[in-house]
Amino acid sequence: MQKHYDIIVAGGGCAGFTAAVQAGRLGKRVLLVEKNGMPGGILTVGGNNEIAQFWAHQKQLIAGIGWEFCKRLEAIGGAEIPDMTQVYPKHWMYGIHVNIPLAAYMMDEMLLEAGVNLCYEQTLCAVQTEADGDRNRIAGVTITSKSGLIDLTADTYIDCTGDGDLSVFAGAQYECGTPDEEGLSLQPGSVRYFLNGSKVSDEENKRIHAVLNAAIADGSLKAPDTKRASYNQLIYCKGNNINHISRFNGADSEEKTAANIEGRRCAARIFQALRRAGITPDMEMICPETAARETRRILCDGYITAEDYVAARVYPDGICHSYYPIDLHRDGMGGIQQIFLNNGETPSIPLSAMTVKGISNLYAAGRCASGDRLANSAYRVKASCMAMGQVCGAAASLAVDENSGRTRGIDFGKLRQILEENGAILPPIENTN
Repeated sequence: MQKHYDIIVAGGGCAGFTAAVQAGRLGKRVLLVEKNGMPGGILTVGGNNEIAQFWAHQKQLIAGIGWEFCKRLEAIGGAEIPDMTQVYPKHWMYGIHVNIPLAAYMMDEMLLEAGVNLCYEQTLCAVQTEADGDRNRIAGVTITSKSGLIDLTADTYIDCTGDGDLSVFAGAQYECGTPDEEGLSLQPGSVRYFLNGSKVSDEENKRIHAVLNAAIADGSLKAPDTKRASYNQLIYCKGNNINHISRFNGADSEEKTAANIEGRRCAARIFQALRRAGITPDMEMICPETAARETRRILCDGYITAEDYVAARVYPDGICHSYYPIDLHRDGMGGIQQIFLNNGETPSIPLSAMTVKGISNLYAAGRCASGDRLANSAYRVKASCMAMGQVCGAAASLAVDENSGRTRGIDFGKLRQILEENGAILPPIENTN
């Protein structure tokens, strides 16, 4: 394995995928390090195979590499893209449903076409830093491999781990949830299991639902296991995004292990409750982890507040769009706190919210980008992560070319030009004159 790269991207989810492809297409020597055996993160390994939201107000707001991925996937029968010009009653109806195996395949192909070096099933485990003026600089990282530990270096790094592992290991400051009387309040996660079957009549659906409610009443099934969905709803969702696994921090190894165990217990409880209702459940597969909605938010030079997000603030360094309502899931059956965007309002993400504070050669893209909990609950979604990843791939390439890998001081106008040339849709920027 080559030991030095222009750019190392940690994490191969939606943000890391687009970051690596963009940097590779710009001719950079790129290494993508991913803990799982395939790319895609929550989209593939996590089983939540819906991507939202590229369009709003009957116009496209996010394009570029993420949209190219969806269109290429659609061309081989691996994506269902709704007619985005229509007015749908629910925001989630603008989501793109993808086939999980084909999505991972297409990400592989696009990464390899871009010349990206891939390290699957290899985990970032240590970061070395050194002084760089009034900041620190990442001097190297250590990853695990089948051959043991490997030390690597790069000019610039991009943290797309979701949990902000690279940033935290490098000494970055972060926020994580809200302390409460029970410990730490974080959005609950969900585990994807694959439940197959056919919808039943309304009468039969009511009968099965009564049995599920009886199981909840006697404690053999927990209400958050199904969020009190009916059998037909469970079949429609096929086990996707239909449960809450609460009170765990996915950035803590012990708590993540406990959450994964509880996720499998959740699926087992559902299986047994359906058998009790006389159903022979077809549930042969479950994803390997309970997917977290919220962990660490890395503190960057900029910070996105919910007020700024909902108001669609125009930033002097606005660099990509995000579009999704505030969507903070509460523990158990606590529901979801949602704040919907006004018609015509389009939030954006500033580059400074991805430029990690105190570290001179590190960007953070995706779920771990800088903002408060409510704003993060909106911009954490996959299309927004793809937009942020592409931005950081282009910005890191400029940092390598212009600035010895340092993230601050790159030509912002040139960055916008590169992104436009690569299909991205850019937000307006604040006129500071």
